[in-house]
Parts: sequence; structure tokens; C-alpha cells
Amino acid sequence: MLLLPRQPVLSAPALPSFPSPSLPPSRFRPLPCTDSRTCASTTASADATSASSAASAGAFSVEDYLVTRCNLYPNVAARVATELYAIKSPSKPDAVLAFLASALELSTPLIAIAVARDPTILTCSVSRTLAPRADELRALGFTTFQMGLLVARCGAAAFRSRELISRVRFWLPYLRGRVDKLVGALKVNPGLLSADLRTARSTIALLQEEGTLTDDDVGWFALSYCSKLLTASPDEVDAILARADEFGVPRRTRAFKDAIIAAFSAKPERLAWKAAFFRDELGWTEAQVKTAVGMDAERVANFPALLRYDLQGRLVPRFQVMRVLQARRLWRGRDFNNIAAITEEDFVAKFIRPFLVEVPNLAKVYEAAVVKKEAQ
Repeated sequence: MLLLPRQPVLSAPALPSFPSPSLPPSRFRPLPCTDSRTCASTTASADATSASSAASAGAFSVEDYLVTRCNLYPNVAARVATELYAIKSPSKPDAVLAFLASALELSTPLIAIAVARDPTILTCSVSRTLAPRADELRALGFTTFQMGLLVARCGAAAFRSRELISRVRFWLPYLRGRVDKLVGALKVNPGLLSADLRTARSTIALLQEEGTLTDDDVGWFALSYCSKLLTASPDEVDAILARADEFGVPRRTRAFKDAIIAAFSAKPERLAWKAAFFRDELGWTEAQVKTAVGMDAERVANFPALLRYDLQGRLVPRFQVMRVLQARRLWRGRDFNNIAAITEEDFVAKFIRPFLVEVPNLAKVYEAAVVKKEAQ
């Protein structure tokens, strides 16, 4: 975080180079080389050796195939090979690997991950299952790159599922039909495309009824850290709603949405900690909110979003700055709501930089509070 303009940086003397620390072993075999001509000759030699070994043994080895063609480590290959007992020749898995590489443009490491997560993808029919699924997604607006991201984030099992298209069609309207937003939501919650749609419908209906959520609100939930609430069971949602009731915000009001978010995103003990901060520092009591920062009970009921903000990382550092400015009579405002809501850049520009002459250590007060949070 930079509160003041950067000072010129002097060039540092060159440091001696040290060998890079060894990285922890990956679950997947790295490619043996990067030069395309060397790789081609090496791969051909390895394939010939493998084929010769297989011919001499008189049988197709699934484990060897997973190691040599799918780039899995032997221990991983041994574990997942038990699910591929039906494979007797490389013809079908070769077709699948070619499809993943060409039709979905997956890189070799991503193909290895896809196979390790869902080995039975190698038993799928390209013509009857995988290619038609790609055509259906493309008809819905997916690009090749986006289909690859879907496999990378949700797994090959989700891609080959018969319910994939119905699930995609279920979520797209909440995201205004934007495929890119759905792909973004899958990064937050890959379970969107494996969730039971009956449960999701019941959960969303409950949230929309009690929290007055619009379809756009549901889309926002899907893209946010609250995404997993959309795929929670109705019983879990009931528990969240009951916890949100403790904030004193009436149900079926627009403000109750923020109470739901606060109840979902924080554990009960952390919420109690925040409530103590509002009560002790800002004057919030059981009956009303004191005028210490200009928030009356009605405003609190209409601004439960305060409960969403991180206490130590956002609210406490800003409150400490306000307390310093008030003690110096440099700021007479009393509304902490807006101070909590503005962006980091706006807070620094409005409440720190203009007062650095009168309070030279103001930036240190703020930075010390934030650093304390980051060090925890």
C-alpha cells in the first residue's frame, strides 16, 4: 500500500546467482524436453520401445499407457488404472486424448489433470459423447477456450455428464445469458455444474422470497464468495436466514440481502466480535445506536453491509484514523457508513494525504493497523 509518491529507486548492485530451490514433486509427469524436434524423436523412440515391450508381453498395459501417453506419475497411474479395466487397446483412449488436445485445446498438463481426476474419460466415445457435447456448448455460445476452462475447472466428468447442458441453461439466465460470466463463476464454485438442480431451485426460491433477491442478485451471488450458498441445502439456508435475523433487519426487505451475506460469510464468533466493535467503539447497543458516529438505529437497519467488511483489515484501521482526526479537530463528520464503504484509494486520498502536514504520522497509524492484520 503506497500512501505517498514513490521516491527514486537507486540501482542495486548485481547479486550472485544461486541455484533455484527444488520444487515439491508434482502428481503428474513433466514432459522430458521442450525442443519440438528432440521431443518428437524422443517420443517416437519411447512409443516404439513401449510398443515393442507390449508386443513381446502380448498384452496392453493401462498403467504404461497412463505414464507414457497421459504423463501421469507411476504411483498415480497405478491408482487410477483400476478404473480402466475395460480398456484392452489404445485406440479409444488415443481418440479421447486427440479430442482433448485438438477440439478443446487443452495443454498436456491440463490433459494429465483431467485424466487423473476422471480416468474414465478415456473410455468415452468421441463420436457419441464428447463431440456432441462440444457442439451443444458451442451452440450456447461457448468458445473452444471456454470449453477448455470448463474442463479445467469442473473436471472431465462434468463435461461428459448428460446433465451438463441443462445445468448450463439453468444458470445462464441469472447471468444475463453471459457465457463468460458463467465461466468466471465456475472459478469461484465449480460445483455449479454438478449441483442438483432441484435443490438449487428450492434454495434460490427461498432466498428470493425471504431476502427479496432479484435474478441479478442471484447472478451476483454466483460470481461472489457467496456462490456456495446457491447450492446449499434448504436446511443450511434456513440456518443462515436465522442467523441473519439476529442483525435485527426485517426479512423481505432489500437490506436483508446484506444481512444474509454477512451471516453466510462470517462465523458466529466473528460476527459477535464485529457486533462488540459496533457497540463499544461506534456506540451500537441492543436498543439503539448511539450518536458517537452519527448512526441511528434506522440507518443501521438500512446499512447491514457494515457487517460484511473485514473488521481488522478495514474497519478498525479506518476508525483509528477517524479518531486521530477527530482528536485534532480536523474532521467533524459523524457518519462512519460512508467511510467504511469507499474504496481503499478514495479513503487514502480523502482522509490521509490531505492531513499529512498537520499529522505527519497519520499514514503510519493507518499502515501499522493494516500491517498488524496482515501479520496475523
